[in-house]
Amino acid sequence: MTGRGIVWVACAYLAGTLPSTWLVAKAARAGQVQSEARRRAGEADPHVLITKYLDWRWAALASTSDVLKGFLFILAARELGGLTSPWLAAAGVAVVLGHTFPPYLTRWAGRGLAASAGLLLVLLPVEMVIAGLLYLVGALLRASGLFSTVGFASIPLTAAIRGQPAAFVVMGVLILGILVVRRLEGVTSVVRSGVPWRRAVLYRAVFDASFRPNTPRPRRHPVDPAADPATDQ
Repeated sequence: MTGRGIVWVACAYLAGTLPSTWLVAKAARAGQVQSEARRRAGEADPHVLITKYLDWRWAALASTSDVLKGFLFILAARELGGLTSPWLAAAGVAVVLGHTFPPYLTRWAGRGLAASAGLLLVLLPVEMVIAGLLYLVGALLRASGLFSTVGFASIPLTAAIRGQPAAFVVMGVLILGILVVRRLEGVTSVVRSGVPWRRAVLYRAVFDASFRPNTPRPRRHPVDPAADPATDQ
């Protein structure tokens, strides 16, 4: 099982690197998306740009593709690979790592939410549905960054309460950690704009924003375009 498990985990990472947003932007011939996409600014996240410059169908295609790559691979790993819970958990973490930290087309890397949602719908469906509902509440309250954090933080807690395998609980914690680390990219530019380090880290890690949510940016502090909030995939 060890050798087979390692192969599946390695393939999970590669599956996570599938550049869905890049493929969609190419298919739509969206030059603005291709020229503006980059990692360190939430507003320059490919999903955000596709939503901004293209219609909802392209945005839905990009998001659905990212969800499906996590969903289908982990489903195959479970049903075809016959992996045990620890190996499935490792594969799930690998998918998210591939999605957020690919070795190629790095500026097209996602922020982790969509791929995570896909694999969690296979391994922890009840927990993911609860997280999804929290995210929808946040979207209605215009606080999706905060509620995405709360939602994903609830996954390992709910999994532990429901008696899920310990490996899945640890996986939930690791996925949350990856999402937070990914958000913190570019935090130094926020600090250079005049926001204190502690607040900059708090805003990015918890609210997925560059400034205090629901407040206007200070005009005297120009900063790289960053999520206010960056609520994407």
